[in-house]
Amino acid sequence: MADQGKLLLKSQKQNDLEVVLAKRLALVQQRLKENRLDAFIITAAPNRYYISGWLGDFESGWILITLDKVYILTDFRYTEHAISAAKGFEVLEYESSLPTFFGDLSKKLKFTRVGFESHNLSVFNLMRLKKFCLHLKLIPVSHLVEESRLVKDTWEVDQIKKAVEIADKAFEHILNFVKTGMAEKEISWEMEKFMREQGAEKMAWDPFIVATGPHASMAHWAAGDTKIKKGDMVLVDYGCVVNGYHSDTSRVFFVGKPSEEQKKIYNLVFEAQKLGISLIEQGRSAYLVDQKVRSLLETKTKHFYRHSLGHGVGLEVHELPRLSVNAKNKLQEGQVLTVEPGIYIPGWGGVRLEDIVVVTKNGPQILTEAPKDIDFLIV
Repeated sequence: MADQGKLLLKSQKQNDLEVVLAKRLALVQQRLKENRLDAFIITAAPNRYYISGWLGDFESGWILITLDKVYILTDFRYTEHAISAAKGFEVLEYESSLPTFFGDLSKKLKFTRVGFESHNLSVFNLMRLKKFCLHLKLIPVSHLVEESRLVKDTWEVDQIKKAVEIADKAFEHILNFVKTGMAEKEISWEMEKFMREQGAEKMAWDPFIVATGPHASMAHWAAGDTKIKKGDMVLVDYGCVVNGYHSDTSRVFFVGKPSEEQKKIYNLVFEAQKLGISLIEQGRSAYLVDQKVRSLLETKTKHFYRHSLGHGVGLEVHELPRLSVNAKNKLQEGQVLTVEPGIYIPGWGGVRLEDIVVVTKNGPQILTEAPKDIDFLIV
């Protein structure tokens, strides 16, 4: 009876996901109508997964969406997998090349206007498409699917939560693991190994940022051979993937009692991040959130961050929307994004604190629970 219950639960979850996928597809098909397209080619791997539920790799094929039907165009290496994973999609297997195959298919289906992901399709494949598709008009369309991905459904938020929970455990683990004399890359590897053991399918990127001492002034320093020593402040930026969805966290820990200068800079970033999170609200302009945090920091230091305050997180570790002074969008309920102010002082080091936040009707919902209180960050 217990096993039967598990099967019923799994079946229910699959049914729920199929309903979600059907809604996503309908939204994209509506955008085809708005753009007067007969069909749309999806080449970006995250978008293929978002629409079909098939987690193929970067070279596994294209998805073709028409107003009333959907196809996966792939080769023999992926045919069986695509058939089993993408319910409701007709899987068409090609042998020569995708542009050649699509040229013949588009004639058969009598297309005249076909959109493609202009931000993703390579120039090489575009030129080949043009060669074999002289009979139709190819329309460049950027971020058509990404616009649907801006707002996460409950299933997506649940996957991001799972990835965040694993990452939170990894940080607590590393605080108990680190010892003076360890190299940055040893710490990075231990975090990766731990997250894989906890169920992560892969890391959000490679390599993690583990920046000790002055290395932390470089926002994207990669873990190297430098060994940590007493008195160091170490910046770590890490994340993992669960069911295709990413987490992304930045934290700092101290090797021994922090100096007054280290505490001052850390607490300033902590204050800035609390302000930024408090401003996450449905309908608020994204640029305004970043602007207010910068305004706070620029009265205290000239070394405040020059990257955006935050970015969307989901099927990609960096995706829309942006919290940036150049952003023109307003925050929407269901968006999932980071808030990550930083101070970077050349030759001294840096601090960045990054949490993942969901925009809700009632304000920000913080998913990240890794500790930020200095008393818990001394190793």
